Amino acid sequence: MDTVGSFRVWAILAGLVISGSGAAAEKTAFFVENASSVTDGCIDVGSRELQFSCHRIEPGVGTVIAFRRYKRSWNIDGTSFRKLTVHLPQRFKPGDRFSLDDGVARVFFSRGSSAFAGKRGCYGRAESGHVEVVSRTRKAISIRVSASIPMKSPLRIPKDCTGPEVVDMVIQAAPAQLDSLDAWEGRPDPGDSPFEEANIMG
Repeated sequence: MDTVGSFRVWAILAGLVISGSGAAAEKTAFFVENASSVTDGCIDVGSRELQFSCHRIEPGVGTVIAFRRYKRSWNIDGTSFRKLTVHLPQRFKPGDRFSLDDGVARVFFSRGSSAFAGKRGCYGRAESGHVEVVSRTRKAISIRVSASIPMKSPLRIPKDCTGPEVVDMVIQAAPAQLDSLDAWEGRPDPGDSPFEEANIMG
């Protein structure tokens, strides 16, 4: 299956916990208010941080909506991650539609090997597409992300990222507090490494 096809399957199954022989996938979706992510300059980091730096969440003016998927494997080298982070302005309502080509709404995606964090996999920021607000309450935000995201390899390995990642998915997110997040979710401690950001440590 090609990259586009595999992501479409992932999008369809995004609301499920998938289990199988020796492997399981865990997912979480949350939103943080008065926060910022996918900021200008977040890509200006060393190669090992490129898959994670724009997923980091910090205090700011806006709402960050994050989707995290972690797939375990009986073989630790097969454990993998997928992360999608969306930044929206502070004020929005159901029915709002934000274009991704003007920077008002921002989307960053990465995927790769959790065992080889920052070395194998791909990352990219959406340059076109849109985010539509499906619903919003104090207890939940639902958005639809439709974008084609150009992918790059952190170590510039051409065969790892052969085409764009086509995203068409609905994210239903629950509220979270910034100070409760860990490295996997987007709030690493100063001493954390890319390994902590690519793995569920709890």
